[in-house]
Amino acid sequence: MTDQTTTATAPQPAYPLPQPGGADPRFTYGLLHDVAEVLQRNGFPRPAGTDWADLMAALHHFLYQPKETS
Repeated sequence: MTDQTTTATAPQPAYPLPQPGGADPRFTYGLLHDVAEVLQRNGFPRPAGTDWADLMAALHHFLYQPKETS
């Protein structure tokens, strides 16, 4: 019997994505509402007031790398 050790490499994360050069047509209010709907279906309250802006910022932070500053 031989001792075979395999080295498993963890998959690289897909996110965050590089910042788009301009507006990303996928990042819409529709996407934001879909995310809010999924949260509601899982028992979280519907966003209200400034929650929408906070949710949009959090989603943007998750999806995209920080902007380069020079």
